[in-house]
Amino acid sequence: MKLTSSIRQLQDAVSKVVQAIPAKSIDSRYENIHLSVESGSLTLFATDGELSITAKSEVETTDTVNIGIKAKTLQDFLRSMYDTSVTFVIERQEISDHGTVYITTDKGKYKIPCLFESKHEKHEKNYDISLELETLELQDLIQKTIFACSVDGMRPAMMGVLFELEGNTITAVSTDGHRLVRCRKNSSSDVSEKQKIVVPARVLAILQKMVQHESITMSIDSERRFVRFVNGNIVLDAALIVEPYPNYDAVIPVEHDKHLIVDRSTLYDSVRRVGRFSSIGDVKIVIEGELLKIMAENTNEGEAAQEELTCVYTGEDITIGFNSRFIEAALAHLDDVEISIELKSPTTAVIFKPHKQIEDNKLIILVMPVRINT
Repeated sequence: MKLTSSIRQLQDAVSKVVQAIPAKSIDSRYENIHLSVESGSLTLFATDGELSITAKSEVETTDTVNIGIKAKTLQDFLRSMYDTSVTFVIERQEISDHGTVYITTDKGKYKIPCLFESKHEKHEKNYDISLELETLELQDLIQKTIFACSVDGMRPAMMGVLFELEGNTITAVSTDGHRLVRCRKNSSSDVSEKQKIVVPARVLAILQKMVQHESITMSIDSERRFVRFVNGNIVLDAALIVEPYPNYDAVIPVEHDKHLIVDRSTLYDSVRRVGRFSSIGDVKIVIEGELLKIMAENTNEGEAAQEELTCVYTGEDITIGFNSRFIEAALAHLDDVEISIELKSPTTAVIFKPHKQIEDNKLIILVMPVRINT
């Protein structure tokens, strides 16, 4: 069996599907990229059992074959190559499923082992909800939420992003118990009955790197256990997290009597600098009138820092503490020049959001304060 393609085409397809290969696996089935060759077409498939990626590429061939190749071997070869025409000749050993792939380019000849397989049969699911999304909009939803996902395996639901679909609105939520992000976007699709799914953070991180085309189709199966993303010639299928997501609405304060407006980048830079002087990474923020003070100290090393910023503030003076990394992350994921910060007490969750949102509360980032020595 013979096929001809270009190194660049194969590099692009392999680099997409290989992201489904687990870093460490005790099951050899998940170490291979599966190649299905039909007249003029090459389909590549890889999976870790819960997530799978399929990519299609045009090739010159009239043959049909299904083989598996060690993913690392194929990827390493393609990475080391320059763009040129490449020919694969696949030969099977007698009375065996094993074979050899002979590779020829303009400068060399190579061979790698392969395993002959039966055609990979996908168990098609009944995807009864399908949404057409702008790729940039979906990427923005992911970028604004994924950083706040939990990494605690004891709370699996919080290791993903909750997507709520209702009408023409998509709401994405993530939380790790210390901070929470809620981001809303409008969609051209109309979902008549409210749907909730939790997509694993790993799936979304892979999706961010894969997408290339302007639109992406997101489909959900009828049992709400699987999700599919289709972008051009790439298909990503993944298992959803089925554990119920926490009631996030219950932790979002609805009444704040203290309101602060401040320059986002100035506050970010100050928190980043001052936070480095804390022995445990916490900063103390004191707001008095139009003056915002950021302080930290490391008493063990005799280090301390304080910076002062001007702000617009309404409400009684307040002293409150934060984990500096959580504040940095919140500020890094807000795009506006000026941001609004809503506070109530030193022990109540604080809301960060763009100062001038086109729609009310389109994006909010909630951060829990920490106890400090006042």
